[in-house]
Amino acid sequence: MSPAIPRRLRDDVPRDEYPEKLINLISEKLGEDADTSKRIISAAISGRETKNSESAIEHWIESQLIPNTILIDQAGYTEMCIDALKTISTQVLTDFGSSRQRDFGQVWSDTIRGYLGEYAVVKFLELNFGIKTKLAHQRGFAEDFYNSDIAEVLDKDTWRAPHINIGIKTAKFNGLWLDVPKEQFSKADIHVQVKIGGGTTHLFSFFKELSVFKDKILKAGLDGKYLTQSESEQIWNDIPPFKPVAAYITGFAIRDLDYSQMSYEGHLAIVKYTLHTFSGLLQKDYIETIKKREGLTAKQTVEFESIGKFTAHDRFVFNTGSINRTKNEWESFINRL
Repeated sequence: MSPAIPRRLRDDVPRDEYPEKLINLISEKLGEDADTSKRIISAAISGRETKNSESAIEHWIESQLIPNTILIDQAGYTEMCIDALKTISTQVLTDFGSSRQRDFGQVWSDTIRGYLGEYAVVKFLELNFGIKTKLAHQRGFAEDFYNSDIAEVLDKDTWRAPHINIGIKTAKFNGLWLDVPKEQFSKADIHVQVKIGGGTTHLFSFFKELSVFKDKILKAGLDGKYLTQSESEQIWNDIPPFKPVAAYITGFAIRDLDYSQMSYEGHLAIVKYTLHTFSGLLQKDYIETIKKREGLTAKQTVEFESIGKFTAHDRFVFNTGSINRTKNEWESFINRL
């Protein structure tokens, strides 16, 4: 029997393993573990930010990922926790007892993550362009807030409103898509995407750093004899310690471009057409439109890489590799801010 011919891996498909030096480079600079570092690289390849060769990945890490990543320390995390409490308390408590009621803790945690992305953009603008800005984190209802997540800009010695509106969307490190509802997309001149680390335990790790668990919750458990000393120690050790949260500013999409023609790329398997590249307006009838363009049968399906299908509402969608990311592209808009 002749030896099997190894399958040729496309240069836009993530690998099962990556060179150790690339994993170590991300781990050292971003503080993420090896598994998370692998997911960061895989998402960049799937999002078409880089090809999957060692040289291409290394170039992307050194020219994009590291320079555009902000590490948010405990002080920054604390500030965003407090800002989130200011803004959500009115909304959540007003909805108490209604069909719109949501769990306060979950809303708070989700809002913190979104605010961390906005905080990272503020730091990014200051470090890279010398521009100081303030976020729109005042107490009140979301619909009453500014159309721009950047509320003020320091112009010489005076704070003023920005000349352009900036929307900021936060995703996890494995996110491939910038997804903005149509009505929201129209409100900002540019829409920035930020990928946030910290895993799913960021808030609990923060509480651990403040000793909320050991001095309050676990102590109450010990005093009430609801758990043993060994159980208390095990719970304490299970919660990972707080570490700076890595926030990668992926890039931005521009509102005022001609998106009348649906721009996409994909590949067809036997029964599924997978979109891996998309830039612009995704209308709710996109599946029927693409099926007609690609000559697909009724049994063949259309899905987006990694996420499957978007909900049936008009929205603007961009894979991370299709949005603006270079310093010159940033400067062209920052000069208008």
